[in-house]
Amino acid sequence: MERSGNNETYNSFDEYGFNKDIYDKIKNNITDTVDSFPNDITIENTDKGYLIIMDCFRLKKYIENFSSKEICQKKNCFQYINYLLNHTVRMYYNSKESIFNVYINYLNHPRNKTIRNICFSELYYMAEDQYQKINKLYAAYNSFKIFNSKKYSTPPCSSAKICAITYNNIITTYKKLDDIKFCKALNDFETVFQQNEHISSGKCNTEIPYLLSYRDACVQEEEKPLPVLEASGQQDRNIETQNHQETLGITDDHTPLSESLSGTLPITLFSSGISALLILLTFYKFTPLGKFLKFQIQRFKGVTRTSDDELYEMQQNTSEYHDRNIEYNEYNISYNSL
Repeated sequence: MERSGNNETYNSFDEYGFNKDIYDKIKNNITDTVDSFPNDITIENTDKGYLIIMDCFRLKKYIENFSSKEICQKKNCFQYINYLLNHTVRMYYNSKESIFNVYINYLNHPRNKTIRNICFSELYYMAEDQYQKINKLYAAYNSFKIFNSKKYSTPPCSSAKICAITYNNIITTYKKLDDIKFCKALNDFETVFQQNEHISSGKCNTEIPYLLSYRDACVQEEEKPLPVLEASGQQDRNIETQNHQETLGITDDHTPLSESLSGTLPITLFSSGISALLILLTFYKFTPLGKFLKFQIQRFKGVTRTSDDELYEMQQNTSEYHDRNIEYNEYNISYNSL
């Protein structure tokens, strides 16, 4: 299955050199025979069947050299072999993805459980634009590797020139910085190139063009915030808050009503207080309890003239009642004496 995108990883120059040396060492040292190839893996292109099987054996031998997943991951070994197999399919098998699937099936075969445990990633067929990007980068690496090789007493400036031209072509071809990892790989390689003793001393200055650079733009792209993600997160929080408010029965539409209630509440309380006071006055004026309370209050504050009249009236009523009782008693005595 073809895969593209910005999740691709890249070998640094040092990783590329290490992994390429491993592959160059084992590629012609294959001891497996064709008969050991699994029969349940189908190869459509029978004319190239032997070459494809040998590619699978080299894949196995290459991975075995790393002995553990940690070592392979540290050297980014799997990215290199994935690129190399993509390169092989395009160079020798007319870019047929079906042939690449043979490599995938072989790696995942039960017979190869040992090497499968070393792998920290999956083989995949690269999209063409992604392959071309990596191929150009590794071509620059390879030219500089030749220039930097110890087998030359005097490094060939022509290799450094090819490296610089290839590097500049990458910068001019991929102007859109949508791949930070690729940008970083190029910047790191520029640093390695400029720090080489033969380059820094100026021995090849007349042949090497000025290197273009992603450096400033790449740093700015790395430090750029992610406003879309932040806005999305903020939007999610706003939706969550709104849902919570709706659950509680509190929405923005109720805000004026709350303000209205807060304004009318004192008026309502005042009206209720007046009504209660009128009821108390009614009880005070027209009931015996009210008169009793009034009498007690007047005794506490001092008796006024009006109060004296009312008290006198009450006393007169009491005296009349007493006289009637006496008269009634006298009548009873007279009646009983007859």
